[in-house]
Amino acid sequence: MTKRKTIRNKILSMALLISILSLLLTGIMGIVNMRRIQDDSSEALTDRMKANLTSIVNDKVALADLQLNGYLSDIHNVSEFIHRLYVNPDGYIKKEVGFPDAVNKDKLVMQKCLLNETITWDMVNDEMGLLANTEDILNPIISLSNGFIINFYINTESGVVLAYDTQSDIKAGVKYYDYMDTEYYKGAKEKNKPFFTDVYEDAFGRGTVITCAAPFYDANDKFAGVVAMDILIEDLYNNVIRIAMDKATAILVDHSGKIIMPGGRSYPLSENQNVSPETAANILAGRKSLDYSGSGYYYAYGPISDVGWEYCVMIPDSVILKPAEAIENKIWTSQITFIIIFVIIMILVFILVNHFANNITKPLTSLTRDVASISGGHLDYRATVYDNDEIGALAEKFNDMAQSLKEYITNLTAVTAEKERIGAELNVATQIQADMLPSIFPPFPDRNEFDIYATMTPAKEVGGDFYDFFLVDNDHLALVMADVSGKGVPAALFMVIAKTLIKNHAQLGEYSPANVLMRANEQLCEGNEAELFVTVWLAIIEISTGKGKAANAGHEHPVLRRKDGNFELVVYRHSPAVATMEGMKFKEHDFELHPGDTLFVYTDGVPEATDANEELFGTDRMLEALNKNPNGSPKELLTAVKASVDAFVGEAPQFDDLTMLGLKYFGSERGTADT
Repeated sequence: MTKRKTIRNKILSMALLISILSLLLTGIMGIVNMRRIQDDSSEALTDRMKANLTSIVNDKVALADLQLNGYLSDIHNVSEFIHRLYVNPDGYIKKEVGFPDAVNKDKLVMQKCLLNETITWDMVNDEMGLLANTEDILNPIISLSNGFIINFYINTESGVVLAYDTQSDIKAGVKYYDYMDTEYYKGAKEKNKPFFTDVYEDAFGRGTVITCAAPFYDANDKFAGVVAMDILIEDLYNNVIRIAMDKATAILVDHSGKIIMPGGRSYPLSENQNVSPETAANILAGRKSLDYSGSGYYYAYGPISDVGWEYCVMIPDSVILKPAEAIENKIWTSQITFIIIFVIIMILVFILVNHFANNITKPLTSLTRDVASISGGHLDYRATVYDNDEIGALAEKFNDMAQSLKEYITNLTAVTAEKERIGAELNVATQIQADMLPSIFPPFPDRNEFDIYATMTPAKEVGGDFYDFFLVDNDHLALVMADVSGKGVPAALFMVIAKTLIKNHAQLGEYSPANVLMRANEQLCEGNEAELFVTVWLAIIEISTGKGKAANAGHEHPVLRRKDGNFELVVYRHSPAVATMEGMKFKEHDFELHPGDTLFVYTDGVPEATDANEELFGTDRMLEALNKNPNGSPKELLTAVKASVDAFVGEAPQFDDLTMLGLKYFGSERGTADT
């Protein structure tokens, strides 16, 4: 038999191979790049700098378009929500809204006033209370805007003014506000769609702002008013417009040819002496280009379509025309420094990986030898307990099992020796089996992305069913459902070893279920004189996206329910069971869970449950039980299936373990619903 390669050597070989290949690849790429830069002329460098500047401007224009599109989308969504309020007024609770008050300084609150003295509160009180429900969606929009949006306000044709901002101290005592002739109100009403106003100075001294406004309509699709939000130009500059390039200046030019600057420092583009008339004409024409002014500046510009503005970057030609020799020297210095640092890192990686591999494999290898000795009948032998982790806990359980078995055997009488020995083995194995399975729910109370629940109902004889679930890392969840062949203590021992190997290999950072099963298979085949094997379904799911990989080694087909659908079997070709043959490779397939999807896995004890007439429960009855309440929680689903099995079996004895696991995936949906 070929000598096996240890896990420690595999880890070391993998780390060294990756480090050496990375070093060689980095060195080769560095040398090639250095030679290419050495051969480049100053003109080529200049062209690349121009291309980079143009690309940056294009990206900034795209970012500004994306940001402004986001505002248009937000204001449109708010107007649609208001329309739904008018369509279904009885579906919402009317809320109280207060007058502007200095007590509410720096608090996001809804405040009210009227158009003029001809309007009374009795005339608009119901409409105002209904519109106050917009606070539920305005608050998260402002909170997620990073401070760009400073307020929202709703103005109706009936004369209601609702403002949602933090300026109560400034507006305290305001009772009336005539908004009918404002640019944002008339513009939204005339355009019949969301739009941006020209920039102007905020009436409360918060700086230069631009307003995004949208009309909304009543239940009869008649114009009912305008919802608007103010955006600080200074925030837009700081977070979107400004460019992090040496000596570069970014500006905005509006459709009238005026440079928009925060703090009221705007002036006509024609007054900038560094801009040639040709460049100014191109900018105002909404073109996208790169010009040289002739006065020592390059100008890169492009249109921001949503507001009709131009984004422009001015940069001195000295930044563009840098000497090729300086770049070459920096490349040489960076290359040598990187190689030295990388070699040091490779040495440190080797040392750390070697230490890490020893810490992981030493107790596992020792436990494997100890278990082999105990399972061979040496009940006086005790497994070495290392750290206070899963392997240490497993070693303690084996020691407890060995001691318990020895005590039971010692106390047996001649007449009942065989019967009591077998009973003791089964009882201890059953307890060990139960202790090895996760039993505290919810197991991850701080994780809202999913809900998980599992059960195992053992048969009269000890079996080899087991399930497991654990976090591989903060964003990966592993699910295991397995069934060991055979019965009794050997199957229970084999189950414990199989469960431990699968979990340890997965927690080494392996995200491939097929590779985890392959490595577990190699170790389980060693010394498997009893020729036991285990069917395994193993999946590793990326929690943040719902994407996962699954490998099925001879196990039952999983069941999947898509949101708003029914549970259905997911049928595909299986790999052979684990521990049937050395050198086995396992297949895996990709899948993806969407918010609201539910996964159900089980052992053959469910479909093969048998009634008094020797009729099997089957997968059709199982699916019927799941689909009675398809949107139920995992615990409710498992309880329903167990109840259906019990009703079907009746008084017939249970011949196999009944093991089930359910997972309902929420993704980010639960957080949204809670909000």
